[in-house]
Amino acid sequence: MRGMGIGAMLLADLIEQARARDKHDMVGGIEAGNVASLRLPKRFGLTESRRPAQARHTSGRWLDLVFMQKIL
Repeated sequence: MRGMGIGAMLLADLIEQARARDKHDMVGGIEAGNVASLRLPKRFGLTESRRPAQARHTSGRWLDLVFMQKIL
């Protein structure tokens, strides 16, 4: 299902719903090595707000995390 625009549709709807509920901001956490997943929120105006090193351990290795934020 990659590349079919489903993630973009979901994120656009999520932002719209958050605004409709008068939310102030949105924050998401993405594994730092997942380049494709980091590109999508940037397209919608989310910016990197924090990058904790070795924040998650999975499959025998430590992963860095990128927090992205959008002020609504």
